[in-house]
Amino acid sequence: MRHSDENTLSGALNPKTPHLIRVTTWITRQQDTLDGWAVIKPFLFLRLVFADGTEGWGEAFTLPCREAGCEQIIHALGAKMAAANATAPNDFRMLVAQIADKHRGLDFAAASSALEMALWDVQGKLAKMPLRHLLSDAPTNTVPVYVNIWSSAEPDIEALCDRAKLMVKQGYRAIKFYPLQNRTPVQAAACMAHMRNAVGQDVALLLDLASPDDPALARELAPLVKPHNPYWFEEPVDGEDTRILANIRKTCGIRVVTGEKQCGLPHFRETLAANAADILNPDIAGVGGILDMLEIAALADLQGVSMSPHCWNSMSIAAAAMLQVCAALPNAEMAEIYPDYLPHAAGFSDAGYRLVDGSAVLSNRPGLGVEMDAGALDKIAAKPPIVSEIADMPSNS
Repeated sequence: MRHSDENTLSGALNPKTPHLIRVTTWITRQQDTLDGWAVIKPFLFLRLVFADGTEGWGEAFTLPCREAGCEQIIHALGAKMAAANATAPNDFRMLVAQIADKHRGLDFAAASSALEMALWDVQGKLAKMPLRHLLSDAPTNTVPVYVNIWSSAEPDIEALCDRAKLMVKQGYRAIKFYPLQNRTPVQAAACMAHMRNAVGQDVALLLDLASPDDPALARELAPLVKPHNPYWFEEPVDGEDTRILANIRKTCGIRVVTGEKQCGLPHFRETLAANAADILNPDIAGVGGILDMLEIAALADLQGVSMSPHCWNSMSIAAAAMLQVCAALPNAEMAEIYPDYLPHAAGFSDAGYRLVDGSAVLSNRPGLGVEMDAGALDKIAAKPPIVSEIADMPSNS
């Protein structure tokens, strides 16, 4: 059993975290990759600084037009956290639950995810060990990954196959693509056939349907692509449509993945109770926090459901957190990597992992293992960073 029991996990949390004195956030500029294949979305990073000089880094999942709102929530929650001296992850989780009062939302969950992520980074640094060793008594040091080759340029089948072959040449053994992107189910099946021929039978092909509005598309596509051995069907319908999702899973004969757009434990309990998924893929920077991710994984494991976290974030802080958590989970399957984001992230971070032959090899640096360059972030920020100074000691410390 790779995950720790509740008593071990509680003992790993240091209740003597120093006083929080500063919260800083950066929102980066959107830009295109050099080859024009992908658009690098804005990222939202935060740094917590404590009275003893310890720093913790976190990252929030971002959506268009909502980055600034999430940033404001981070600073508001940071002030509440400091006032309550709730800087141990469990204490912060309880505080967030009280503030939310069951009014859940993805932007609030992304803000709390980023802050809790940073608190875990601090816990690892105080304990002088990687996060995975706080979460598990027997973590792994390598995590299988898959690459996502999404392109907003809407590539044709030939370009998509060329991209997939490039990923195989670079050592990846699992590739996710979007067969229904501007294609009918018949055209999508032809795309799948060409992709299979391009990469061979030994490479896993993961199909992301991107939550089509019409469930009939997934039902029509499934028998057409099944002869080409798809590894999974991701989001064949909106994950909120649990009943329809369960029906598709029951009838399509392909493993169903869901969860990237959802947050909060009640949704995932409902999904599991309905037998609506074979694999859950909550986003490490959007689900609500690492503790929520651990609880979801434990519930899934009881039902024989795997975890394969979503990570449409930078390949720095959020990716490192995802990999540390996967290394601690007994039912982790693969972690998501955006290869087009990797060079960008290398310009402002050393993420603490190496990609080797389709796996991430984790360093032994403490906490998340990420080393960030704040000066480099300043240069790529869309606006000056927001800094909240917290000068006074909390009254109940």
